[in-house]
Amino acid sequence: MNTDVSAALTQRRAVRGYKPDMVPDTIVRELLAEARWAPSATNTQSTYVYVLTGQPLASFKANLREYAESEAPPNADLGQNLPLPPLYLARQQELFQTRMSFMAAEEAKMGVKPAAPPANPMVAGAAIFGAPIVLVLAFDKDLFVPYGCFDAGLFAMAVTLSAQARGLGTCITGSNVRYPDLLRKVIPGTENQNFVVAISLGYPNWDAPVNRFPRNRLPVDEFVRFVR
Repeated sequence: MNTDVSAALTQRRAVRGYKPDMVPDTIVRELLAEARWAPSATNTQSTYVYVLTGQPLASFKANLREYAESEAPPNADLGQNLPLPPLYLARQQELFQTRMSFMAAEEAKMGVKPAAPPANPMVAGAAIFGAPIVLVLAFDKDLFVPYGCFDAGLFAMAVTLSAQARGLGTCITGSNVRYPDLLRKVIPGTENQNFVVAISLGYPNWDAPVNRFPRNRLPVDEFVRFVR
């Protein structure tokens, strides 16, 4: 058993609070060079990666906040989310409740008073957790969508594991590609591509309660069936 791979899989978590320190380009290139070995449908290697930093990222965040504040309707390239079935909605709500309760308790210990009224999550989310880098994944519009999504999903997982091995944090979000026109303002020449997800990247701030709430996963027997 490769203990390094096992550790990366089990210790990786969505990081929603980052230090301001910039990740050197050499390290970003290293982890993307590893991630390119992710499987893809018949080795088509269809995923494009756009590394947003500096002023382009700052402009995108500012525009994203403006859209969120105005409650502009999302227009994601891959369409809108469907309502979650009850089973999956319950799991999502359990996550939200666990996170909120933990953060409230930890912030109370730190003397942090809750905002009144509570922050709009979409407006707050426009800061993309303070990450100094955002990777935007895309594929060509003339590619069969399930293939493009399959490849991008595998590539995204490879990015998170490679980042984890380097002490970096990541968080995969679909909400940050919900306004593709904003992305195309800072990533020209992408009119014929579908934006799939954004991945925040940076050094985790482990003092932030949002990075320390307890996680859980389903027992294997709840989702696995051996067919013999």
